[in-house]
Order: sequence, then structure tokens, then C-alpha cells
Amino acid sequence: MTAPRASLAAAAALALLGCAAAPAVAVADPPQPPREITGKVVPGGADGTPHEVMCPAMQHAYGGGYALTASRPGTRLSEEAADVLENRPNDHATGWIVAVHKSTWWREQQGHKPHGGRQDGTKWRDAGPADLTIHVSCTDDVMTHGA
Repeated sequence: MTAPRASLAAAAALALLGCAAAPAVAVADPPQPPREITGKVVPGGADGTPHEVMCPAMQHAYGGGYALTASRPGTRLSEEAADVLENRPNDHATGWIVAVHKSTWWREQQGHKPHGGRQDGTKWRDAGPADLTIHVSCTDDVMTHGA
């Protein structure tokens, strides 16, 4: 080999050696969009005590909420607004906590008019707390606590 060719070959070898010695750069997976987790229905869960739904491992709560239902036959949600005590992420943002109070009512029939289609003396009675379902949106993104 001639001197210029040898220098060129040596430079190319050093360049390849430099690439091999450089630390490998890890290519991170793109973050996944938030996914919604729906907890199980908690019968009578709207009794004011806290209930929690957790995100899958290595995910954080991005947002959350709840749904109330009156699932027993013949009952309905009370007309009064729900008393929301908590509706927030837990202390480590790995799940969602809800504490809400909402009553259901059932119809008690006292009597009927003999020839009319209208019921007479219908009263609504407290049937206990509503059923509670908690929803949480979880994400892979790193959450800044307290932001």
C-alpha cells in the first residue's frame, strides 16, 4: 500500500473502532396513549367511604372519575346532588380514589284508587347508598407530582 492509501485505511479503521467503542443509544418505545381502567361495581359504594382503583404496574393516573347507579329493581337515584368527598389520584399517582355519598330511593305504594289509573299515597323511601363504579385513565408518561 502506498502512504496515502495506508493513512486512509488507518483513518477508516479508527473511525469504525470509535463507533464500536461509543456507548449504545437506547431507542425508547414511544409513550402509549392513556388507557381507561374501569373498576368493578361496588354495591352500595356511594356511602362516603373511600374506594380506589389502581393503574397497571409502571403506569400513573392521568385522570379519573366515577359513575353512580341504582341497580336494584324499583329503585332510583335521589334527586339531591351527590356529596363528593374525594375524587383524586392517590398519593403516589398510581391509582384513583373516590369517596362520594349518594342515596337511592324505592317506591312504597300505600293504596290505589279503585277505578282510576292513578296511584294514591305513593311514598319514596331511602333504599341506601347508590352503587359506585370508578374510572381511571392511566399513562406511561412520568407524572410530576403536585404539578
